[in-house]
Amino acid sequence: MGPEDGLNLRKIALWILVVFGVGISILEISTRANAWTAIFSNGGLSVDYNLIAKPGLGALADGPLAERAIARAYTKEVRVQLDHLLTVKREDIRRSISLSSRYVNHMELVLKQNGLPAELAYLCIIESGYRSFARSRAGATGMWQMIRATSRRFGLRTNAWEDQRLDFAMSTEGAARYLKYLRKRFNDWDLVLAAYNAGEGRVQAAINRAKRMGLEGRFEDLRLPRETRIYVPAFYAALLVAMEPERYGIFPDYQPPLDFQEINVPGGVKLASLEAEFGTQEGVLRALNPSLIKGRVPPRKAGYSLRVPCSLDTEMVSKVVRNLDEIKWITYRVRKGDTLWDISRRYGVSAHRIDRTRKTHRPAVIFPGEILMIPVIRGLELG
Repeated sequence: MGPEDGLNLRKIALWILVVFGVGISILEISTRANAWTAIFSNGGLSVDYNLIAKPGLGALADGPLAERAIARAYTKEVRVQLDHLLTVKREDIRRSISLSSRYVNHMELVLKQNGLPAELAYLCIIESGYRSFARSRAGATGMWQMIRATSRRFGLRTNAWEDQRLDFAMSTEGAARYLKYLRKRFNDWDLVLAAYNAGEGRVQAAINRAKRMGLEGRFEDLRLPRETRIYVPAFYAALLVAMEPERYGIFPDYQPPLDFQEINVPGGVKLASLEAEFGTQEGVLRALNPSLIKGRVPPRKAGYSLRVPCSLDTEMVSKVVRNLDEIKWITYRVRKGDTLWDISRRYGVSAHRIDRTRKTHRPAVIFPGEILMIPVIRGLELG
């Protein structure tokens, strides 16, 4: 076989691969078209794509917005996002909906208490997938993806001991207050969602710019970042799937709601120590109290309301708490010239019982400005 014969064989093989690839692509397109025909035909979403007509979604347009079908103007955009969710993000949304059942009942209750539609609880699908420790490149944190400044503005505590954005219940309270404020300011759910994603200042500036151009200032009139233009229809698409996942071929593995009781414990207690006292698995208390970023109860005089599993024996829990009440944890800021030995003698405790709040590979070395946690018997605190 000569060189020319080898070249011809390679050309033939290449053409076979091209024809085979085109055939596969046509088959995929045909399969997807058949799937969407089944979804959108005969009374499905293609009929005016009026989301308000779907059961359970009317609450999204309550009050002064009742006459508006909130996604009517975005049929194409919502369909694009729905297609994206059901193909590229199919496993992600299945996992998110499965996890939502742990938190959504509480979220809906908080939203309703703030005069907001319960369906906004599903905003967490596109924000974080209901992951407490989700964090964006911009620093937005928690299930509701709030930045530090906004969270503090709406009543959440973020400090060296605690970040309430990580707690599903506390962060929902803050997010509800923020959404309520945005609703009052913009009175349009598309603009509310856009402002939650891009910030109310940016959305207001876009509205002002649109009105100067003679436009009404609706969402579709605004020049907003691409992420925000996708975000709004993506929420409606996620909401459609969350309300009826089986209709779209999504079969979630629903998780049971969180089951816990709250107890008041003294400030400064380590979660790991409590887990040992309660006989629970390592990490259980951290999972129920994710806002405690140091793995320790903040050193408050009034104590702290801590979540513990409902399965714990009530008498045993009470006994542990009574024993904890005999010890008080106090904070001490290291000064220049201090040593662990000097501090331990001053407070009458052994040096190994003084806890470091700072991770270090040199446990015997302390640094000026560092915070130490010192256990003392109540009534015997030294100055």
